[in-house]
Amino acid sequence: MMKQIGMIVPSVDNSFFASLAHFTEKYLRKEGYSLLLCDSANGAEREKEYLKMLSEICDGILDVSGLKEFTEELLPEGYPIVFVDRKPESAKAISAVRNDDESAMYEATSYLIAKGCKTIVLLPGYLAEGQESPRVKGYRKALEDAGIPYQADLVLNREGKKSSEEESSELIMQLMKNSVKTDAIITSSDRAAFGAIKALGRVGYYVPEDVKLISFDNSPYSLMVSPSISAIDRNPEILSQKACEILLQKIRKEAVDEQVIVPVSLIKRDSTR
Repeated sequence: MMKQIGMIVPSVDNSFFASLAHFTEKYLRKEGYSLLLCDSANGAEREKEYLKMLSEICDGILDVSGLKEFTEELLPEGYPIVFVDRKPESAKAISAVRNDDESAMYEATSYLIAKGCKTIVLLPGYLAEGQESPRVKGYRKALEDAGIPYQADLVLNREGKKSSEEESSELIMQLMKNSVKTDAIITSSDRAAFGAIKALGRVGYYVPEDVKLISFDNSPYSLMVSPSISAIDRNPEILSQKACEILLQKIRKEAVDEQVIVPVSLIKRDSTR
């Protein structure tokens, strides 16, 4: 019988999380493991239920977590788990493989500032328990280093009740109704970027002529729209591979690197020309 690894993602409908799951399954199968994938639907309680369930039937867990804090009672003592993309707070050392989202956002924001943008809207993405987003930290630091005042009302947080495309569109529409004149938007995903483009079009704004746009994703869809979307490439294949390597080492009770940072790159396309 094939051994089994559990994986929890916030939404299989999100192309980035789907890519993580795809590359994870591909890697684990070569190592003799099957993958049991669970969708927490951006819900903290559902994630906790899946942690309990998977710990009873799987050899280890990979978790793209929305929890603010990971506490001891969630898993049996010493149970192998690796957090991917997001790292909750914890009283004990926990293993995590992720991007440096703060630095990535600093780079994206600084690039837009260098393009002459001053009123940059940020849609940082939804986190189930509302932990502080490192993306907001990077965005704020880039603004401050450029001498541009940080405006909290330009950071638009989703509620996680609808699709990222729909909620992003609604947030941008509401911003425009409040007569806020933006010249750039950074979104958490390509689908959120599509929602922003849709909302801008409804009020007569064009990308990149009126508003420049960068997405955190770089899915294949970023090349399928016009204009093509400048994006932060988060290297989901490398994230998955490193997470799997560490988890299997933990299962074998080998020494591991507890923290791995996977580099990102800014792909410049038509939406910021």
